[in-house]
Amino acid sequence: MDILKGLNDAARYLEANLCGPVDLEKAARLAGISEDSFARFFSYISGMTVAEYLRRRRLTLAAYELRESEIKVIDAAMKYGFQSAGTFARAFARQHGFPPSCARRSSWPLKVYPPISFHILVKGAKEMDFRLVNVSGLALRGIPQEFECEAGERFGQERAMWSPDQDRIMERVCKEGPGVWYGIWDRGRYWVAKPEPEALQDGTETVRVPAGTYAAFTSGRGGLAGEELRRLRELVFDCWLPDSGYRQAGGLEMEVYHLYALHPREEKQKRFYELWIPVEKCPAP
Repeated sequence: MDILKGLNDAARYLEANLCGPVDLEKAARLAGISEDSFARFFSYISGMTVAEYLRRRRLTLAAYELRESEIKVIDAAMKYGFQSAGTFARAFARQHGFPPSCARRSSWPLKVYPPISFHILVKGAKEMDFRLVNVSGLALRGIPQEFECEAGERFGQERAMWSPDQDRIMERVCKEGPGVWYGIWDRGRYWVAKPEPEALQDGTETVRVPAGTYAAFTSGRGGLAGEELRRLRELVFDCWLPDSGYRQAGGLEMEVYHLYALHPREEKQKRFYELWIPVEKCPAP
């Protein structure tokens, strides 16, 4: 039996039963291994027990439903297998950082876990710091460069634009290194940009981020931009987007760089990055 097929059959079984009882013996049977072996293998690969994974997935779906519908907290608790509203509220707060009664505040970030799937690498089951942001429109100034490739294929060239050795692009956009910077990918062009009031006027061009709803994802702190943004992009497009009920609205992507001092090590450890994707609800089937 193909072990990857069996493991993915078991993963689909778990996903299909998030609102009901899960038979681990059946999941193991689908995977073609014993129940004990399945539990150990799952924990080793994903870094969590099956029970913990199910809890995180249920709290992810509950958060989506609370944010997008009028479902009551007690009804969400019962639907996703919690014995009481109090138990649900405590578990929800541990995962998301706030009680379920606040879930409809769309600017508050959710800690969501996409469904797991087994490949040569494991996708999903990783924490993602996610929130929806309504943007009224954003005006930036920067320097663009043309690329003859898709968004996900441009990493080396794009990263080079941030290098001090690449035509001093950052210095030509703004003399101050620390602060918030933007990388905008839109229709074959990539911009290194700053908010208009902070950018130099000579030698820069205006780029406008259109109004709309954006899904915003935040990296951990202290990492390298290329590694962190690549990881975020893989999680967003491979795991989050297919499970979210949203689809990308247009080809624009916005990277947000939260930079501190450029050289002191303790300041570099504070850096983090965001990936913003314009989204819209998927049409009802």
